Amino acid sequence: MTRRWFERGDVPVGCLVGLVVLLVVAMVAIKVAPLMINVGELDKEISTLADRANRREYKDPRILADILRKAEDLDLPVTKKDVSIKRTSKRIKITVTYDISIEFPGYTYVWHKEHFHDRPLIEI
Repeated sequence: MTRRWFERGDVPVGCLVGLVVLLVVAMVAIKVAPLMINVGELDKEISTLADRANRREYKDPRILADILRKAEDLDLPVTKKDVSIKRTSKRIKITVTYDISIEFPGYTYVWHKEHFHDRPLIEI
């Protein structure tokens, strides 16, 4: 079995490229995964509040305060002007729109997020 001198100690280029891709994916996942979990929790809370909007104690100011409190707990940049609550006699529409800046080395990505929930108001 002969050994070729140019193979000794060589690192395949594909291995290095794969390692770089793996590092980039890991860095993105570490930055983005907690934000996506927090956005999902806020969406779940907005959905719950929209479902409860039929009850007497769930008026628009309370729903707004609950949304802002949950967003503050999750460290999401939601302000009072980002929340829109439109209530008619038969429906409630809650819209929350905000931007999240995700900073990577050398690049800042701005993620525009919009939550929209439209629920019927059932007369009891």
